[in-house]
Amino acid sequence: MWDWYEWDSVEEFNAWHDSLCASLGYPLDSYNQATGEIDLEATKTTAYTSPSFVQDKVIATVEVQYAEVLTLTALRLPTEPQR
Repeated sequence: MWDWYEWDSVEEFNAWHDSLCASLGYPLDSYNQATGEIDLEATKTTAYTSPSFVQDKVIATVEVQYAEVLTLTALRLPTEPQR
């Protein structure tokens, strides 16, 4: 399950994210969906999650199993008005 977590700065987010990516073996190879084989010509996955900025905080979605030391947040990205 994924949830939203917050950091006080992009530097704090980057330190956590870099450490997690290293522990998970990033960058990850891409796979051909039709064959299930590694696609050596496809771009590798280089980021686990991406930060967003809301109310002077950095927020991102993280799987619960990787969020033990993180701060859960109620902050969310603003949504655009429906047209």
